[in-house]
Amino acid sequence: MSAIKRVTNTSEAEALAALLNGDSRTKPTVVVTVASGHTEPYADVERIAAEIGDLADLYLVTTGGHTWAFSNKMTPGTQVYGGAGRVYPVGLGWNIDLKQAPLRFAWSKSEGPKLTGQLIDDALDMAAAAGLFDSARTASTRERRAGTVRSIMSERALVALDGGDMASVPPQLAQAGVPIERVLAPGMHVDGVLEKKSRWLDIRESRPTAEEALKTYAAGDVVPAEVRSVLAGSADLRLHPDVTVELFRSDVTGDPDDDLSALLTPGEVVLARVIATGPKWRLSLREVREHDTAREALALYAGGPPWLDPDAPPPAPVEHVDSEPARAEPAPAETAPAAAAPLVEPVAEPVPLAPAKPAIPSPAMMPRRKGEPVRAVRPAPAPSPEPSPMPEKGPAPAKKAAVQSMSLQVTAIKAEKAHLEAELAELRDQVSGLRNERVQFAKDLARAARQVETRDAELARMRSQLRRAKQRTAPPDVALPVFADRERGFRHLVEAAWARRIPVGEQPTRPLPDYAIGERFLDSVDALEGIAVDKIADVVMEVLTGLAEQSTGRELHQLRTSAGGNAAPQSRPDGAVCYRVSMQIHTPSARRLHFWKCPDGTIELSRVVVHDDMEP
Repeated sequence: MSAIKRVTNTSEAEALAALLNGDSRTKPTVVVTVASGHTEPYADVERIAAEIGDLADLYLVTTGGHTWAFSNKMTPGTQVYGGAGRVYPVGLGWNIDLKQAPLRFAWSKSEGPKLTGQLIDDALDMAAAAGLFDSARTASTRERRAGTVRSIMSERALVALDGGDMASVPPQLAQAGVPIERVLAPGMHVDGVLEKKSRWLDIRESRPTAEEALKTYAAGDVVPAEVRSVLAGSADLRLHPDVTVELFRSDVTGDPDDDLSALLTPGEVVLARVIATGPKWRLSLREVREHDTAREALALYAGGPPWLDPDAPPPAPVEHVDSEPARAEPAPAETAPAAAAPLVEPVAEPVPLAPAKPAIPSPAMMPRRKGEPVRAVRPAPAPSPEPSPMPEKGPAPAKKAAVQSMSLQVTAIKAEKAHLEAELAELRDQVSGLRNERVQFAKDLARAARQVETRDAELARMRSQLRRAKQRTAPPDVALPVFADRERGFRHLVEAAWARRIPVGEQPTRPLPDYAIGERFLDSVDALEGIAVDKIADVVMEVLTGLAEQSTGRELHQLRTSAGGNAAPQSRPDGAVCYRVSMQIHTPSARRLHFWKCPDGTIELSRVVVHDDMEP
């Protein structure tokens, strides 16, 4: 468990700023602050300390004048105060690129759990980027353990270890950047290195490499991919978290004037056809048709869930905050400037709350910077005393004059007290009004954020619909050929699929061989419903060029005489053997292609059928 270091005075605040801006740090640094009017932070620092362990340092900055000292020593935009939190990574790049150390904030104690989770995730991400998990694996606090995933909750996988105790797997120790529910699932067996103090289980060593995972993909497969980034003329798609494939405008649309940023949304999951496999992958979105059956996305671990979901809703906007809008909140007694206006740059001079009738607050109410003089209170004018008679001579008149003087002082103090009480009442009314405004501002901000999220989701859906509409529409200057001869027309579709899907550089080594069309084949094509003829031609091309043998989704196998595992394959007297290949999967009455492989290697197309039709 990380120790919580409290920053309570100017020297400690300046020392923290010097540490952050120096070059001696070897771990990320978590800084949590306390909001105005509170003695404890919104974030759960105990939980943060427990979960980050020795992977990061944790500082808690209390409210007070020392927040000025910290802010003045930090680069503008990198400060943190007013109940917010920030994690500073190793190095000084965050001084230039503020996104490296995003500001995390909460509006109230109820949002503390969200703030806590964000700071923990930031700390773990930065620790993983700094290699701290790897460098500490040989430490005495770590041991190799195995277990079974019990459940997924709070963005963590809970693992029941074989010894009976429990551990947690965060995304950073499974697959960084991918939600844990897309990496692990209940019932999976996992093994890795357990950090005894924090109870983190690091399973990254058991993760298959991207090359191993992608071996199941073959040219011609339709597969899910995640849009990583989009420019006007190109886009990056991820087939695997560690494999990015660049697409160009011609791979997405046939219109050379299209802007890809109007067709694709970062974070969106799209279907793409594999044109060429690794090491230099090629994908195309133009080659995907509505009737195509897509492969399931890869599982990042054996037995795990697919890491992408094509049916997932459009991505929500990524929350990233470099600064927060001003929130009007009065400064209570002995409050630092940062607390007087949470998450707003401290100002050198406080602004009066009621300009129409300036109040004169007491020094305890008005926060001041170090070195500023204490502002004096202007006393209320005392009432003019009535003229007194000439004092009498002797001790009694002197005593009476002293009493009168004291009485006048008491009267003056009472008048000043009444004046200050009236000012205080007015200030309290103003405070109450500002608090009500703050609540309303928070509601307005939340409503606006929901509207922005809704609009972004609608925009993502519209981009997807526009892209699919373009894929369904042939270029206006290209007329589809029509053949009176059915066989010639089908052969043209097969050759067009070969020319479209086989890269020019591979066509000499993967030619389209001669093949025969059986007498019942074209009739079965005309009679079969639920699949387009160009899809059938695509699968025929895969069979002829050997792509179907490389694709597990095609399920290429011999058609046997019965359902028995040892049944003989269907054959003809000339020695030809009948084969069966899937044109669709996971659909009712999934369609199949039957073909004969003759002794000389020639392919003869037999029939297209539904799943339950076992006739050659």
